[in-house]
Amino acid sequence: MLPVTPYAYPAAHKLPDGARNPRDGARGIRNLPGPILLAAGIVSIALTLTAAGYGELAWSVLCGLTGALCLRFGISLTVVEQRRIKAAKAQDTAFRGDI
Repeated sequence: MLPVTPYAYPAAHKLPDGARNPRDGARGIRNLPGPILLAAGIVSIALTLTAAGYGELAWSVLCGLTGALCLRFGISLTVVEQRRIKAAKAQDTAFRGDI
């Protein structure tokens, strides 16, 4: 059995420069559903115009509804995320007393 001393565990437990701690992963997640829904909404609106140009009424209605829903929820998620970030920054500065 190896002795448990500070020398038994060399600097392997320290993270190299530029490496992120795995525990910080949840804090670093970006708002991806909002922009993805926005992009899907724009693509769906483009498909709506294409289907309408070919005279496909059912497809143009379907794509129009999905485009409107994707844009609405994408904008909503993006706004909610921005407000959450703004509130977190305000809370952080109030906690530190920088205001």
